[in-house]
Amino acid sequence: MLPGTEVLRAMMTRATNEPVLIISTRYADDVARMVTEASMGPRIERRADAAAERFQSEPVRMVVVDCRGALELGLGVAKSLGPAVEERCGAMLVMLSRTDGESVAAAREAGATGVLVSPFGGEAFANALALAVRHADRLENAASQGDRDILITDRLTGLATGKQLNEWVSRQLAKGRSGVFVVAIGVGRFAQINAAYGRDVGDRLLGALAMRMSHIVDARHEGVDACLLARLAAAEFGFALAGDVSRDDAEALARQLVEGFSRPFAIDDRLIHLSGRAGLASAEALPGSDAMGLVHRAGVALANARGREAGAVAWFETSPGGDPLTRLADLESDLHSAMVKGGITLMFQPQLSVPGGSIMGAEALVRWEHPEFGQLSATTLLATAASAELALELGRYIRAQAIATAANWTGPEARLKLSLNVTAADLADPLFIETLAANLAQAGFAPNRLVLEVTEDALIEDMEAAAALLDVLRRDGVQVALDDFGTGYSSLARLAKLPVDILKLDRSLTLCLSGTERERILVEAVVAAGRRLGLSVIAEGVEDAVQLAAARAAGCDGVQGFCVAPPLDAAGLRAFCRTRQMHLPAMGG
Repeated sequence: MLPGTEVLRAMMTRATNEPVLIISTRYADDVARMVTEASMGPRIERRADAAAERFQSEPVRMVVVDCRGALELGLGVAKSLGPAVEERCGAMLVMLSRTDGESVAAAREAGATGVLVSPFGGEAFANALALAVRHADRLENAASQGDRDILITDRLTGLATGKQLNEWVSRQLAKGRSGVFVVAIGVGRFAQINAAYGRDVGDRLLGALAMRMSHIVDARHEGVDACLLARLAAAEFGFALAGDVSRDDAEALARQLVEGFSRPFAIDDRLIHLSGRAGLASAEALPGSDAMGLVHRAGVALANARGREAGAVAWFETSPGGDPLTRLADLESDLHSAMVKGGITLMFQPQLSVPGGSIMGAEALVRWEHPEFGQLSATTLLATAASAELALELGRYIRAQAIATAANWTGPEARLKLSLNVTAADLADPLFIETLAANLAQAGFAPNRLVLEVTEDALIEDMEAAAALLDVLRRDGVQVALDDFGTGYSSLARLAKLPVDILKLDRSLTLCLSGTERERILVEAVVAAGRRLGLSVIAEGVEDAVQLAAARAAGCDGVQGFCVAPPLDAAGLRAFCRTRQMHLPAMGG
């Protein structure tokens, strides 16, 4: 596949000398110069009232409407030209002043297929014009194949709509096309960005993302007969392709699309970082599936990918136990009921201090007692919650229940610290701090008894925003633990910059403590570095006395695992603490 820059050059080569109608009352000559530099032919109209007549008289399909310094007049021109440009299978690029950046959505509604906001240079203009050419080429191709309904696009991004994607896939299946694949792509942290910067920035960000994905799609694999990129929901996109391509080809393209999220987006003077995940479904693997079912199954795969690290790509898979789509739909309904009727239960796994041997805390672990399937894992619970769009509600529910339970602990366990897992979605919740503070206040639970466990994947999605949020909580006494260290992006250099108090070694590193000498030396160095940074170090997954001794020898401050105790319910935790008759450490800040 070609890099994006080479794709743009190829697109511009195809468009050499294509005429472009410029509607500009103030800066027509400057725009004409940029059009010429892009190897296309400028045709200028300086009078707004003559724009429609001029377009009808010119054999052009590309229009540039310059609204800079004349917003209302320019948008009026765009609105009047929109239907004619669409009928001609053309494209319209609208240019806005920086002070009019909030009018991007209005420009899209007026009929713009692309929007540029000042300041921008000749290269950015050429790129936008190249994408406009590509858009027009796609529409002409769709019209020639009888897919006229694809001419109506999502006004915010210029992409096809979800309805059009379903209809397009249906036609490919009806034609008996080989290699029909659907990819659902989810944008991480978008709700947080909308809340922080406003809808205008969010809209422009979606437009920039659509443009970047269009670059990648245009550099598609050889053998693809047809493809379509669409916007499915607020921050969710879909991509379908058909042709002589394999499962590996489809996955490679999905990964390229997701990797396109990794480079920051420049909106005004901000650099905004996003993350993405993708789910895929194959018509060949799902014989008899219609278009809607195929798109839906790609969405189910995306829900599974959301439970993994940033950049994850997952396939929808069938199994002998039945159609996962049907099972998931049933589970989603059951989850709603469980959250109302108390079917979600909490277990607590004790954490042992080293070398003192006292119980210093317990991590809350969630389980789902399903009336038909019995106890389901946290992985199944979280995947179902993501698919049912209940992830935030579930996180709030778990935190409220765990804090209320811990507040009622008496005797030895009354001074234990409570550890709660926090996801990237939780950190992106604008009400996270507010609801957590309310939970603590209502239960009468001291903030200095609370530890929030966050994976590095969750922090890395927007380290600056996460650090600011967690620092607010840390000032109130809440501690933050970096969970599962040793997986994902883990590095000692990054560790020094993360807003954490506790380092939890992943069980893979804990296993190395009793492994080869080289493995042991490596983990001991990690423990020593963590402690020199002022962090407490806890080894997870300690399963036997050998690993416990190794963790103690390495200098760990605490351990957690079946060697200490399995996850226990509240009554079991109470009995465990009292049976051990261990002296609890004095509470710290």
